[in-house]
Amino acid sequence: MNDAEYDDLHTESLNFNSLATKKQKFEQDGLILKNEGKLSVFQKICFAVGGLPYQMCGNALGLFISPFLLEVAQIRPKQVSVILFSGRGWDAVTDPLIGFLVNRTNTRFGKLRPWIIFPVPLAIFCYIMIWYVPDISRSSKTVWYLVFYCFFQTFLSCLHVPYTSLTMYLTPDQAERDSATGYRMVFEVFGVLLAAVIQGIVISIYGSTVNCDATTLAQGTTLPFVNDSSLISNNISDNFESSENKLSEGYLLSASIMSFIYFLCCLTTFFGTKEMKDVITDHNKDFFKSFKSVFSHKSYITLLLAFLFNSLAVQLVQSNLALFCKYTVDAGDQYQYLIIVLLVSSILSLPLWQYLMIKLGKKTTYAIGLILLIPNLFILLYIENTIWLLYIVCVISGMGIAVNFLLPWSMLPDVIDEFMIKTGERKESIFYSFYVFFTKLASGVAVAASALVLEFSGYIDCPDGCCKQPSSISLALRMLIVPGPIILLLMSLIFIWKHPIDENRRKELKERLHEIRHDQVF
Repeated sequence: MNDAEYDDLHTESLNFNSLATKKQKFEQDGLILKNEGKLSVFQKICFAVGGLPYQMCGNALGLFISPFLLEVAQIRPKQVSVILFSGRGWDAVTDPLIGFLVNRTNTRFGKLRPWIIFPVPLAIFCYIMIWYVPDISRSSKTVWYLVFYCFFQTFLSCLHVPYTSLTMYLTPDQAERDSATGYRMVFEVFGVLLAAVIQGIVISIYGSTVNCDATTLAQGTTLPFVNDSSLISNNISDNFESSENKLSEGYLLSASIMSFIYFLCCLTTFFGTKEMKDVITDHNKDFFKSFKSVFSHKSYITLLLAFLFNSLAVQLVQSNLALFCKYTVDAGDQYQYLIIVLLVSSILSLPLWQYLMIKLGKKTTYAIGLILLIPNLFILLYIENTIWLLYIVCVISGMGIAVNFLLPWSMLPDVIDEFMIKTGERKESIFYSFYVFFTKLASGVAVAASALVLEFSGYIDCPDGCCKQPSSISLALRMLIVPGPIILLLMSLIFIWKHPIDENRRKELKERLHEIRHDQVF
């Protein structure tokens, strides 16, 4: 071997070693992942657990806050609407701000994971206070619940905005991100199930109602879901007051149990996940320019509006289902069981939707799930007290609602990938912050609007409880959970149809991202 050949071989060896060292450094920094970005089952579970607190507490509020404020805290429907509408106005300011702050965070623990753990104590305190009934005037109670409701929603966003953004930092592989999202959806549906089971069981234990027969009809109770006629006495009002106090204790107990679960889940996600540092850096630090660039991205707008109308439809049904069961179809004692059936159906159908998502594509699968809900809702327009039919409706609805859990959150990373390719900037925290905001907006608007409709329809505020409401309330509840949601679902379908990212576009994005990362690393 002559000197020139030796020098060439030596240079090639140095280049190879330099490339290997550089690749190893990028692997350590998280710019590229070993095993082509594959995540272990343990990593996916630790990530997925973090989605449980948001759905558990959020849906406990969605399912129970209306009957709690109306019938335990004894707040008028119009005051309930003030609390919830004001809360959404508060979120309109705080959620985007949190997204912007998260986007600018940089610590040795990462930019997202510190946000998952630090607001937990404050969130837990505010959540428990939401379910406490202070011995103050009705107007003071309104202020009490408004303050703690707003602050809890803020601290909840401090968790959920960075948590959902973490999807983009687990792995650059689209299939692995979709798989992690699937795991997350299972835990989120399980979180909703926990909310229904824990709250329902505790209320059943702590609450009691008088028997609403002909002799006691005028002085019955509005407390939901429970029937224990053994506690009936000659003094109905005394019994109701005792029952109300016990029920208040039950709500506090269930809030404490869920707060403990909240804490454990956040710890698991914080210590069980690792952030990937991406090669694409966000250089735009201007608050308003950041939002302008995000909201000028067509794919995001169409998906966001589809998600908003879909969520509004689901939340409108969810927030009124308890009162619908009690006052419209005379099935109040079945409510918690109907919710459990619905959520179990959602969990069991998630693998089916995951399979269809792979075979048919995300956009098509999303549309199929929403179309499934529409004829199912029509049944509720005419159903009376046919309990078995109500259970069938819940099974089918559970399958459709599973799409609302899985597809919008699985489609968002594709939109963010497209945005990064187009602009060269990372704005995932801002993208996710508005997703979180519109989720809460849907819940708050649904409950607040429903409370206003009940107020104008003649809802009776009974200090000593009442077993029945006027027929106008029954009709109003039926209208709230059928025509309104169907119109909203049709609006959602229109925006899904206009969404530009189909399967062919997704493949193009995947190939382009691979090229960008390969060029940056090597």
